[in-house]
Amino acid sequence: MSGDSQIREELGELFHDVVTQHEDVMAECLSILRLYNLTPSTLYYKYEAFLLSRPSGLRAKLAVLTLDTVRELRKEIQREQQTKAVTSGAGAGGAVAGENTPKSNGVGLKKGKANMADLGGFLDGLSTPSRPSKPRPSNPPARLANTSNNANLPTPGRSSFNPTTQTPSSFATPQRASPAGASSSSYRPAVSRLAPPNSNGNHLQTPNGKGTNAHSGASSPVSGPESPAALTPQPAQPFRLRPQPHSLVETLNPHLPSASDPSITVGVPPGSKQRVTLSSTSDPRQYDYRYMFEKVSQRSEALDDLIDEFAESVKDAYGITELGDPHFVSEEPVYAVGRILSPPTDSSKATANSLYLESSRFLGAGKRVSLRFAPMGTLKVRGGAPGVKGFGVFPGCLVCVKGKNGGGGVFVVEEVLMPPPSTLAQTPVDELLQFQHGDKLAGNPLSMAVAAGPYTLDDDLNYEPLEALVNVVIDERPDVLILLGPFVDSQHPMIATGAVLKVPTDIFRDEVTSRLQRVVENSPGTCIIVVPSVRDMVSRHVAYPQAMLDKEQLGLPKRVKLLPNPCTFSVNEIVISLASIDILFHLRREELFHRAEEAEPDPELKPGSGQEVKDSMAQLVRHVLGHRSFYPIFPPPEAHAAEVNLDVTHYPLLKMDGPAPDVLILPSKLKHFSKIVDSSLVVNPAYLSRPHSAGTFAKILVHPSNRDELESGMDMDPDGGMREHGIWERARSEIWRI
Repeated sequence: MSGDSQIREELGELFHDVVTQHEDVMAECLSILRLYNLTPSTLYYKYEAFLLSRPSGLRAKLAVLTLDTVRELRKEIQREQQTKAVTSGAGAGGAVAGENTPKSNGVGLKKGKANMADLGGFLDGLSTPSRPSKPRPSNPPARLANTSNNANLPTPGRSSFNPTTQTPSSFATPQRASPAGASSSSYRPAVSRLAPPNSNGNHLQTPNGKGTNAHSGASSPVSGPESPAALTPQPAQPFRLRPQPHSLVETLNPHLPSASDPSITVGVPPGSKQRVTLSSTSDPRQYDYRYMFEKVSQRSEALDDLIDEFAESVKDAYGITELGDPHFVSEEPVYAVGRILSPPTDSSKATANSLYLESSRFLGAGKRVSLRFAPMGTLKVRGGAPGVKGFGVFPGCLVCVKGKNGGGGVFVVEEVLMPPPSTLAQTPVDELLQFQHGDKLAGNPLSMAVAAGPYTLDDDLNYEPLEALVNVVIDERPDVLILLGPFVDSQHPMIATGAVLKVPTDIFRDEVTSRLQRVVENSPGTCIIVVPSVRDMVSRHVAYPQAMLDKEQLGLPKRVKLLPNPCTFSVNEIVISLASIDILFHLRREELFHRAEEAEPDPELKPGSGQEVKDSMAQLVRHVLGHRSFYPIFPPPEAHAAEVNLDVTHYPLLKMDGPAPDVLILPSKLKHFSKIVDSSLVVNPAYLSRPHSAGTFAKILVHPSNRDELESGMDMDPDGGMREHGIWERARSEIWRI
């Protein structure tokens, strides 16, 4: 009895009146202590951790220790105990790093319908429940070979942005008509021009018709509904027994010759040197910055600069002479530019009636105004892909809107102007002839292989998927091998629980460096490019944008090229942009799609013809291309903020400066795809390794331009002239199962 009295006294000292004056709360706390063999101080620490792990809105409700709160805390402690049981059961029979014996899973550990042996899936299930969005209809395939259908994935999400304290940035892309036919995934818009004041007294006119110099890619395969494979529990099985190893899953531009075509020669000849020229304008010193030293004033200036730069590009593209302040009351419509803000929510993403528009200090003194969209039928969108009839917004989205503030602190939007597209990359014709038909390639295709980590299953650290990829590379000898992290994943269950005996750098040296050395020895002509991930344990720089890995520390061969995350570089004339952050999945969670009529509908697109089918993945990619940013969301989703570690003051390093990329590589847990978006080839190779099964990677075969056409261009312009690369129409992209 004395012991019970002492425990009650300690609980009273820690929790004060909430337990001493409420016997039911005290009884529940005593029950938890007896059931889980805890001390009062341990229970108090667990309660504090329980509060800190909850969203800010929910945290305020749980700050008062009531009987319901204690019961929720009991459930949390129970989940912790089950996690420890899973970890100990899985680690007891498993192999540590360096051992060849595959790790066996814990037996008989289940909870509900989930597979509790899947630690990653179990932890995913602990997030705050979100209301799933309505499933979207799958898109019909176009120019697609060997494609299978998937089920739609509801994408619950929530914004973590507080419109009273922070600010976001992003927007969508305008498009032009495609010479190969209208397609929402390949459309590249022309930009409308807004005329000067007319005689009727309207100081701003509606933009006029599209230009005639539209350029676009051919229609591309639609990957169908996207579903994160990591969220689907799968039974563990040995990697060597995987079904259909090294099999083709999906093809873009299947009419182009494949690597097996006897009429072409693909791959670097044995013993040959590199046949491609790699160039990059990235300055390593810019990425090697000190993070966690941001100042509020610097963050504010960086976000302001994004709005002002976006405003200038929109004014130039649409011929707008003046931008208005959405905070001022006006009887006439004005054009306003700002950033979309979304208040935080615990259960779902924001709605159209809960958005705010924030101006820069230059355009509107940095003030925020509530945003409302005009009713359907009145609201219009200009510069979007034909047939989409709508636009998407998300926290941080940069927008140009036409409307008026009639009073009451609300800006009513009548028209949304999509951001203008970047110019297409061009190269002198004589250089194209040298790259494609010179002594190195001699008119043969340029081949690339692209893979993204993780590179080992959750069951062990044997790196069998990477070994299988290396065998493919040695056998086919592509010109370029692009590897994106994570290589030593901080979220791997064995690493997260400490069930390893090696330090991360030793794991990398033994499992990754040794295999890349084999590629260098057996295919010296293959150019290897390594890009890190924020989740990489071997990276000393864990903020985004992220510096490249340390070659000397990891013992990588000299021929391996290390680039930052994200980055843009060139292989011969081909401009390639890539990032290892899963921006597509984050956009999918945060995007709010709003219906609107097209201000300039395409006359060739007839209603009901089926051509106006929307491609949700293409719409997400257009946000990236339209904002010319690898990460246009601000702030990052709360559930995934730790995977980004966004450094706002270094936003310039996240920009896609210059022309639009010929190839854009964005790995994602969403379903793999290859498609043409605004004349850029966009590839999501997905991940090489799923938690308990094999993943996928991509092969890209870029065929040369017609030599006679290039030479005729030289004859017409002896100075060399400039020509667009047209990668979208001469590249065959394939998704392969490893």
